[in-house]
Amino acid sequence: MLGTALMWSMVLEEGRRLMTSYQPELVQTIRAALEEVMTRIPAEQATVSVKAAIAELILKTAAQGQTTLEGLVAAATEQLQAIVSILT
Repeated sequence: MLGTALMWSMVLEEGRRLMTSYQPELVQTIRAALEEVMTRIPAEQATVSVKAAIAELILKTAAQGQTTLEGLVAAATEQLQAIVSILT
């Protein structure tokens, strides 16, 4: 944590590290989006790896500028079936 912002780093495909800072309000929105998307997955498929992949997708989406709850949920929902089928 840096001040009141959450710091998150992601290693990109090219090996570069991207540092993104999120304000507390956006962190709450990101958490709410993750919780909402996880409710759409059957319990037997809601594994830790699925949750981590969805969280990563939501964080990447936020880093690209989509910061509304609806937008984050929509972005994750679009990829939900692919994530679940790959990881379960």
